[in-house]
Amino acid sequence: MSQGRLLIIDDNPKNIQVAASILKQADYEVEFSLDGASGLSWLESSPFDLVLMDVMMPGEDGFEICRLIKSHPTLKKIPVIFVTAKADRESVVQGFEAGGEDYITKPYDSKELLVRVKNQIELKTNRELLEDMNKNLEKLVEEKTLNVSKANEKLESTNQELTTRNEELKRLEESKQHFLNLLGNEVSGSLSEVTAMLQVIKYKVDSKKVAQLVDRIDHSLSKIETFVNAALRITELQSHGSMLQPERIDIGKQIGFAMFQLDEKIRRKQIVLNNLTNGQTQFITGESQLLMAALIIILDFFLERNLPEATLSIEIENKASGLAILFKDDGPQVSEQEISSYFETFFSGSQSLNFAKMIAEAHLGKLTLTNRNNDKGILLNFGLYVE
Repeated sequence: MSQGRLLIIDDNPKNIQVAASILKQADYEVEFSLDGASGLSWLESSPFDLVLMDVMMPGEDGFEICRLIKSHPTLKKIPVIFVTAKADRESVVQGFEAGGEDYITKPYDSKELLVRVKNQIELKTNRELLEDMNKNLEKLVEEKTLNVSKANEKLESTNQELTTRNEELKRLEESKQHFLNLLGNEVSGSLSEVTAMLQVIKYKVDSKKVAQLVDRIDHSLSKIETFVNAALRITELQSHGSMLQPERIDIGKQIGFAMFQLDEKIRRKQIVLNNLTNGQTQFITGESQLLMAALIIILDFFLERNLPEATLSIEIENKASGLAILFKDDGPQVSEQEISSYFETFFSGSQSLNFAKMIAEAHLGKLTLTNRNNDKGILLNFGLYVE
């Protein structure tokens, strides 16, 4: 296998013969030229790995030919080793200034010649490998840069689209909130008018049954108004990230007010309601309107799920994390699937606890439902944070 292809430029055939003999024995391909001009022409027409250049030649000397090689765009990377009988410092410097990579003096030392030739060819090969690696790396960097640029453009386009969508959602949210506020005001206003008229009717009628019916309608309207206002407030808290407007509330009294709202239903269903919070004074911080709605939802949940003469007890427990209002009944127990369904946003039944859960979470609390340990009844824990 060839170790490389060399061109010897020397006007002395004997020198060429000696050098060629040494190089061919080391498996190098050797060509030769007797003058610089023909040697330069050969280099332009055929690939070589190294030039062994005699310095002293008629016409253009080796230094000049080397300058021409190094100024040539396709030949300048071919290493040049000068062969000279001169070993003085000035000639060596002149050879390097002309662009030569190395020099060797005559007469030839075969080992020195082979080592210097081998070194320069290896350096040339390594430079070419490095250049190829750099080109590949540059190409890879260009590709990656292009990919990153395209990704950035896509990301920017996506961001712009998201910004547009967010602005649209914001406008829709504002429109929704505006509509809900208008609806709430209209409903509240209408309910107030109906309630006022009912009060007039209540004191004008002589029939006790009609008066009781008016009371039932009045309680129902009051309940509707509570839910409408609470729903609007929860929507506002979730839509705009606004904060609660806290007030100091006696939770025992709040439970009593909620029971009063459902008094007619409690009596009609003949539910035995043990309010173990009577006489307890326990203050919490929250929005009265929201907590009232949550308590009504919870009480109504138990009234709907139980048969007449069922027992429902309410008690307050103080815990390290805050306050727990516990609702317990002796009705049928429920499955885990049923429990999950009660808290679903779009639960289709009449016993949804999702709204009450949202109110609890708005007060940094929680709402949980479990079966009791005595194989009968359920336990609802309305946990609230207490400052």
